[in-house]
Amino acid sequence: MCLDKDQSDSIRIRVAAIIQQEEKVLLVCHEKDGRRYWMLPGGGVKFGESLANTLIRELREEVGVRIHPNSLVLVSDAIAPNGERHILNLFYTADLMEGTPVLGRDPRIVEVAFFSWEEFSHLVFYPDCKETLLEMAALGFSNSARYLGNLWV
Repeated sequence: MCLDKDQSDSIRIRVAAIIQQEEKVLLVCHEKDGRRYWMLPGGGVKFGESLANTLIRELREEVGVRIHPNSLVLVSDAIAPNGERHILNLFYTADLMEGTPVLGRDPRIVEVAFFSWEEFSHLVFYPDCKETLLEMAALGFSNSARYLGNLWV
């Protein structure tokens, strides 16, 4: 497959929020190409938009809540083996400030729910960093940010 220069040279930057409430973590279920999988809520950075403002905007659009971004705790790449896509994932802890999570405007998101970390460990989750998130959650996300490398599945 031949890609044009703009597409092959671009990196999508995605920020996501780790929002915990009563020992549970907020997730969104995506349905795409006949597959269902869970992700941390968040989305793509627009040119000229700060990472924190992107996270605030995306959580408002995606699940209808107001948040306060805290610490960057995890970074990973997702690079397709054929070179067609490259996503840089940045995971932040965040506090839920206002609202109850509900489905937003994105038609790919079919469910929003809080899961215990035990339940989370059994879900299909992308990018595939469940083990690291579970380790970090057990430590209260108190350690420094970690870079996981390429997690494309």
